[in-house]
Amino acid sequence: MESRTISVLGLRTRVLEANPGAGGQRPPTRDAIVLVHGVGGWAENWRAVMPPLAATGRRVIAVDLPGFEHAHLVGNSLGGSIVGTVAFTSPERVRSVTLAAGGGLGVDVARSLRLCCLPGMGLVARLPFSASSAHASVRTLFYDSARIPPEMYDEAVRYGLPSFPEFVRVLAAGLDLRGVRPALRDAWLARASRYGGPLLLVWGRQDTVIPAHHVADVHRILPQAQVRLIDRCGHVPMIECPEEFLDAVIPFLDRAERAAAA
Repeated sequence: MESRTISVLGLRTRVLEANPGAGGQRPPTRDAIVLVHGVGGWAENWRAVMPPLAATGRRVIAVDLPGFEHAHLVGNSLGGSIVGTVAFTSPERVRSVTLAAGGGLGVDVARSLRLCCLPGMGLVARLPFSASSAHASVRTLFYDSARIPPEMYDEAVRYGLPSFPEFVRVLAAGLDLRGVRPALRDAWLARASRYGGPLLLVWGRQDTVIPAHHVADVHRILPQAQVRLIDRCGHVPMIECPEEFLDAVIPFLDRAERAAAA
């Protein structure tokens, strides 16, 4: 994979890219895939699934928030809310949408996230935190902590701790003590019908951050949605269960491209 820094509208952001073929030498033959991580995450969250996705003949791009070409959009957690917003507002630019435990469908989220909206948490977030606190946060994302890649602990310290004040600021803007702010969710869902393209929801059954029951009513809002629940899996299925994640996503991408060609 290639790592580089780009400038978009005056903002500098880091991008990971995987291309088809050994060493990325074979040109892409199919629609690109853009991967968007969740709040408090980083581009490497998609590391386990990028090479297999690129091997299907697609250019695969993972961005560090905050960049568009016609593409498949895949978003985890907050990243799901972001790609959903793109699809709902510019459906003509989107080949398909995959929400991996995406935010916005339901209201309730983990208590630890809701507490970030308490008064004074912005100041608390600027205090120094230990590596062990970053490691503990990583473990909340998984059903089975034995599946946590060792490098993810290092990345949580390198990327997660410095971005914690921003993590709290973003959550405080979108949550209250009951969960997702109703006005934000209602406005997001009100636009959902503008997108009628392919949509896949991939969720870990044991997700304690954004519960899997959020998919229960999805067909009322997005009737074309396909749902894949992965057992013994938490909030980051592309990391904890990459094979099951790919088994759901790759055939879905193929079907979306065949439908567009037809």
